[in-house]
Amino acid sequence: MHATQSRFLIAGVISLLSSTHSLATPLEILVENAAEPFSRADGTGYANDLVVAAFAAVGIEAKLKVVPYSRCKKMVLDAKAIACFNMAWEPAMAGKIKFPSMPLYTVTPIYFQNKAHPLSAKSEAEFSVGLKIGVVSGYEYPPSASQLPKRGIIFVQGQNEQINLKQLALGSINAALVMASEIQTPQYWADNAGVTAQVETTFFSSKQDVFIGFSPQHPKGLWALKKFEEGYKAITDNEKIKQIKAKWQPQK
Repeated sequence: MHATQSRFLIAGVISLLSSTHSLATPLEILVENAAEPFSRADGTGYANDLVVAAFAAVGIEAKLKVVPYSRCKKMVLDAKAIACFNMAWEPAMAGKIKFPSMPLYTVTPIYFQNKAHPLSAKSEAEFSVGLKIGVVSGYEYPPSASQLPKRGIIFVQGQNEQINLKQLALGSINAALVMASEIQTPQYWADNAGVTAQVETTFFSSKQDVFIGFSPQHPKGLWALKKFEEGYKAITDNEKIKQIKAKWQPQK
């Protein structure tokens, strides 16, 4: 064998080994720690299962790192992380975040009120200046809600939905804006916060899709996005996604 051929053969083997090692190396993905039942503090949840299964379907092990949402979001915006979930679109993400073509799930933010001090408003358009609404720090809300502070409505930042509902029950705020879905029902939140006797739902805001967001500036960002989309299609075709949804569906 000529020396030149040997060099090419060695280079090819090294390249193959490097590629195999790369595929075997877990892909670290950030996930928020307080979006029950989609993403829990212990690393379990509907969205967590979905993301792990999608990557597994294309032979990639996704290693989830649980962090507060504000950190999750900032790290992917700064291209210090490949991806973060659960994210919803806002203008500040333009050019910095790429979403897949399909969401992880869809939510409808709903307003809770204190039963003893109900809201006079029957829609977001009727909110009066100075009204205090509990929201989760760092969360993205649909335009109909996110624009409210420009009208003089006060957003009171909380660490999670449960804390906001407890503050509402105590009368510290006038309303709480909570994310609801077919898995994450309004009743679930009230029960989980232990305030069913003190609070109740009023009206809804606009529906919002929630995604895993990838950093196009990160070296592996766009590659990981492509692989996720391939995996998502695979678990949709083989109905694995239905099994995951059934696992987390509220018990009748």
